[in-house]
Amino acid sequence: MRKLLIESKVTKSLNEMKHRKKTLQYAFRLYLNIDGKRLIGKGGAEILDSIVRHRSITAAAEELGMSYRFVWNYLDRMKDRFGKPVIVTRRGGTLGTGRKGGGETILTPPVKALLKDYRTKEKLLHKALQATRLGRDAALTCLDQAN
Repeated sequence: MRKLLIESKVTKSLNEMKHRKKTLQYAFRLYLNIDGKRLIGKGGAEILDSIVRHRSITAAAEELGMSYRFVWNYLDRMKDRFGKPVIVTRRGGTLGTGRKGGGETILTPPVKALLKDYRTKEKLLHKALQATRLGRDAALTCLDQAN
């Protein structure tokens, strides 16, 4: 009797799984490459956005749960690949933290422009992929509007 009950529950679960509607969803990873090497990806864009918000590498690293060294190394690699400065820093510590106060870190104008372009492309791709749920024509319309 117990074996029959277990088999019945398994059969019921399998039938429920067969009839449950599956959700398909597109996903992507966007990278801005320079000479075939990654310059900005999702994580890098988050680092740059955080630096813009906080004007501090230390505060950006803390917000993202990364070490200062990791963020600094990312910025250094980015500078090497880009061939130009990525940030401008002014020594003095971070305001409001009790550390000397007055220092800041900002993105250089070319890097700010790259970050803005990266975020624009990212939003465009999200819109296009959301439109594919409506059908191919809606996705093409979405892409045409972007151009």
